[in-house]
Amino acid sequence: MHSLIYKVFTRKFSLSLQADALLYLSDVIKQNEMSQTDALKWLELLADTWTKREEGRPLVELAPLKDLVAAVVSGTSSGLVTATEPGDPATSSPGSDLFVVIDAFDVPAWWYDPGKKMFAQPFDSNDILSSAESKAALFRQRYDLLKQRVLRNENFMPVSFSDQEKDRFYTLSTIDSLQGREGEHFLLFGMLSQLEEGKLFLEDKAGSIQLDFSSLRETQSAVNGLFTESCFVLIDGYVEDGVLK
Repeated sequence: MHSLIYKVFTRKFSLSLQADALLYLSDVIKQNEMSQTDALKWLELLADTWTKREEGRPLVELAPLKDLVAAVVSGTSSGLVTATEPGDPATSSPGSDLFVVIDAFDVPAWWYDPGKKMFAQPFDSNDILSSAESKAALFRQRYDLLKQRVLRNENFMPVSFSDQEKDRFYTLSTIDSLQGREGEHFLLFGMLSQLEEGKLFLEDKAGSIQLDFSSLRETQSAVNGLFTESCFVLIDGYVEDGVLK
């Protein structure tokens, strides 16, 4: 193990170890039962941290080395990557890197902008107590995100070949485009909601329309899946008396 410590500190980082510091590192590695690979990673972390913290001090002494090891283990080494992170051999037990807790406010928020057709970070700050508009914005953002995924499916991508090939592709319509076009078939994408008690509606960003599934029950068509309120669905049907059937 001494040769590995010498290889990392002296040959790779040009540091000189005092005898007691060398024995200390060797004991730490043995006590933690590190493998050759884990010990190499841990020693490189220590040597790199020493180089950044102790500029101009090529001699590694025991007292400051102990402080450095304690700082690395406790995660206080001036914001550097430390041994307390998942998978580090100094503090991790087998399987401990399988579960990691991440602060929700540390996860970057990316919203889909349908106008620019790209993802962008919102200007609003993350707060536990959000504004009243946040709930509506949540569903609008989910609608835009899922719709762009649907439109990128090969069955919805337009083609510029023969009319025969165009018949194989689907086109999404918005609810406001259904006015005055009763009897025609439409494919809609939106969110299921219950705007009136006992009645299901389909909502998109353009409006809402009541749904009637009676004809679906009569034909006994097979529909797989569990559909609940606030879930987004694709619905194929025709309009009759202002109701989508």
